[in-house]
Amino acid sequence: MLKLSNITKKYFKTMALNKVSFEASRGSITGIIGPNGAGKSTLLDIISGFQNPDGGEIYFNDQPLKSFKEYRKILSYMPQHLEIYPDYHVDEFIEFINAATEHIDINLIEILNLEQVKNKKIRYLSKGYHQRLKLFFALSNTKEIIVLDEPFDGFDPIQLIEILELIRSENIKGRTFILSIHQLYDAEKICNHYVLLNESRVVTQGNIQTLKQTFGEDNYSLEQIFKRAIQ
Repeated sequence: MLKLSNITKKYFKTMALNKVSFEASRGSITGIIGPNGAGKSTLLDIISGFQNPDGGEIYFNDQPLKSFKEYRKILSYMPQHLEIYPDYHVDEFIEFINAATEHIDINLIEILNLEQVKNKKIRYLSKGYHQRLKLFFALSNTKEIIVLDEPFDGFDPIQLIEILELIRSENIKGRTFILSIHQLYDAEKICNHYVLLNESRVVTQGNIQTLKQTFGEDNYSLEQIFKRAIQ
């Protein structure tokens, strides 16, 4: 469905991404895993059309994506640092998104529990509710591909269960997810495909069974596999 071929990005003399290639098949949940500075956020910016690569191509259904408009037709993006106008009330922001997307998802508002804070200004939201509002921004549309940069930050264990269930339910509807996650334990709960980055390169990729066969034993966790992969 979405194919990256030799994506390269350089900032002055620093190589941010070095010939990164992988495919996200339709209906998959792909986890982009790697230490800080590995290039995860840069990669998601490029996948989402917010940055241009210095080299390489991105394809959707075997057709190269050439313009930001083409990306916007198929893809919704939640960056890690999304600034939402702080003096909007939550219900005002929801109305704005509904009008902009011409799409109203009452069920999503209920699942994210945003009714509880609808009269609050965004500047006064807790980190968890701010993250819920960002997820509403990313999911309240009919786009086929959802790209989320560190979507689980700010949630306690109970809240995290709710958010994981939300992503699973959206995935069951046919949406494809690409997630950047630094909590490997959480990644193992939700992803069915992994791309491991280190020092701007893809170290390895595949489902958990493939990674276990390559780097560990059947009882290895994703964290243990990752440590072996980057040695």
